[in-house]
Amino acid sequence: MASTPQRLLISLAVCMVTVACTPASIRDTATPTSSTIQIQSSNALARKPIQAAWWQTFNDPLMTTLIQEALQASPDIKTAQASLRAARAQRAIAGASLLPSLSTGGSARRSGGNDSYGANLDASWEADIFGGNRLADKASAADLQATQASLEDVKASLAAEVASSYVNLRLAQARLAVSRQSLASRDETVRLIGLKQQAGLASGLEADQANLSLGQTQAQIPALVNSVTQSQHALAILTGKEPGALNTRLAAAKPIPTAGGQLLNNIPANAIRQRPDIRAAEYKVTAAGLRVGEAKANLYPSFNLGGSLSLSSLSLADLLDTGSIARSLAASISAPLFDGGRLKQQVEAKDAAREQAVASYQKAVLGALQDVANSFSALQSLRERQPLLAQNVALARSAENLAQLSYDAGTADFQNVLDAQRSVLSTQESQLSAQAEHTQAMISLYKAIGGAW
Repeated sequence: MASTPQRLLISLAVCMVTVACTPASIRDTATPTSSTIQIQSSNALARKPIQAAWWQTFNDPLMTTLIQEALQASPDIKTAQASLRAARAQRAIAGASLLPSLSTGGSARRSGGNDSYGANLDASWEADIFGGNRLADKASAADLQATQASLEDVKASLAAEVASSYVNLRLAQARLAVSRQSLASRDETVRLIGLKQQAGLASGLEADQANLSLGQTQAQIPALVNSVTQSQHALAILTGKEPGALNTRLAAAKPIPTAGGQLLNNIPANAIRQRPDIRAAEYKVTAAGLRVGEAKANLYPSFNLGGSLSLSSLSLADLLDTGSIARSLAASISAPLFDGGRLKQQVEAKDAAREQAVASYQKAVLGALQDVANSFSALQSLRERQPLLAQNVALARSAENLAQLSYDAGTADFQNVLDAQRSVLSTQESQLSAQAEHTQAMISLYKAIGGAW
């Protein structure tokens, strides 16, 4: 159990995370309250991509393979990748607005026995005097970065879900194995009671009690088998396969994976900045702020420069050498005079969207901090429970042996044996569940801070 100073250090680390995670664009717009901390720019802290190999710390090659397969074939990944392609296209479209546009055309005509040919070239360019197009281009770049981070977020969530489903499978298999061991023990008890009853050493009540206990254990087996099957199906779907495709590979029971090392003591304060959803939310704030500037630039005049070059000839061969060349060059200025306040309201709408993005960012940070705090709390609780649960299993087994010896000696009722057997099964299942919960908490912690550290 963490001491009070350790908890204080954890709390301070969380505060440092809050400071490190707030971008300068949010710092300028956030409303300070009595509970907020002075926020500083995070530009000095280098960004790192998602550490996608965190699952290797569990030393389970099959789980690693399943996660890698999911990251390659999951429909969720393909959907996010398609969104990234669209964002890249939009980024290119926005960048094209900064460049001149060119168009060309040609014609051929026959009239009165004579042929005539023509060609033209048109060019236009908008001088981005007030920077509206540049801001739109930068906003599209921020959108692209947000979409890239969203793809990483899908990957992080998918990896955690595969790992969690894998742990559920191993827990179900372990519980099934324990129940089958208990079933074999109770089947042996029924056999021995039957022999004692034939010898007049056991009553019919004891025989019925033994058979009831056996039947109750047998009734649990189908549900546990179904739990194993459903976990196998879930993993198949997550890896982009049909249900049942992994049943053979996952049929053999293996221990519940556990992470090695004292990871809780090595988490840096700014680790949460690896979270892709935090990065995506920050990029969205940046894009929203740039679009406010773009909308303001639309309030000012726009300057356009256009030109054309036309050529005509009676012969196709002389078209490029002809002296009949027409040139034109025109410049135009357009400015909004009266639009009913539409452009100003667009600025207001974009500014409101920026405020929404800031609020969403702050919510994402608070949610991330809650995830980290919950994971820490769960891990601390489970660390305290595990030794107690192991002790309970040992005590339950000892009590079962004593109850059996007392019954054989005729100094205890058979019900004591049945109660002791149930206690052994219950404590074993509790211990297995705690092991699985500990691993699930580690998976949640990895996801909460965006990967390994």
